Amino acid sequence: MNRTIDEVFDDAVSQLERENRRLESFDKSGEAGKFDHDGFAATSRALSYVVMGGVLEALMRDLPTAIADAVDAMQIERRHLPVSFISIIDSRGFRRSGTDNVASLIARAEIVTQVGLHEIDSRPVDRFADFFKLADGTTIGEKHFKALWLLLGLPDDWKNRPTDSMLISEIQEKRNDVAHWKKDPVAVGRSKGNRDLGDMLSKLIDLLQHIQLHVMDWLDGRQTARAQA
Repeated sequence: MNRTIDEVFDDAVSQLERENRRLESFDKSGEAGKFDHDGFAATSRALSYVVMGGVLEALMRDLPTAIADAVDAMQIERRHLPVSFISIIDSRGFRRSGTDNVASLIARAEIVTQVGLHEIDSRPVDRFADFFKLADGTTIGEKHFKALWLLLGLPDDWKNRPTDSMLISEIQEKRNDVAHWKKDPVAVGRSKGNRDLGDMLSKLIDLLQHIQLHVMDWLDGRQTARAQA
C-alpha cells in the first residue's frame, strides 16, 4: 500500500532525526575522537552524507506517487490543476512531439491547444502516477526541488533559507564523493565535526517541513477549487 504525503515526509524527518541522535551519541561517548589517527570517527561522520542523500532520494521517489494518489482520490477536473500539470498528464503528447515530422507537428499543436483551453477543461484527471517521476537515477540536487515547485505551481520559493541551495549542493557532492569513492571517506568526514553535521541535519529537516507545508496547502487548494466549482 502506498504511503500518504504526510507519511512520506514524516518518515524522511524521522530518519534524519535518528541520524542526528547517532551523531549526538558519539559526542556524549567521546567516540568523536580528538586523536582519530585511523579515521574511524571521520568515516562514521562521512556516513551522514550518504544518509541525507538516501533520505532525499526516497522522498523524491515516493512523494510523486503520494501526490498522485491524493489527487486521484479527490476526483477533480483538469482545470483544478495548474497549467504546468499538462506536462505530466499529457506526457504522451510531449513524447510524440520530439521529432520534426508531421505527426510531431500535430502533437505540438494539440499541446498548445490544451494549454489555451486548460482553464475550462472539465475532463476528469486520469491517474498520472506512472508519468510523475522525480527520482531519475541521478543524485538528488536543486533541480529536483525546482521541478516539484514548477510542476505543482507552488508560490514563493522552494528554499526555506537562502542558504538551502548550498546545503543541498554540499549533500549532493559529498554523498557522491563517499558513495562512489571519489574521495577518501576519512577526508570527507574530517571536513565537518559532529555538531556541524547536526546543524546540517536540522536545516534539512526544516527544509522538508517547509516543503511539506506548501504541498499540503496546495492539496487543500485543489479541494477548495473542486468544492467551489
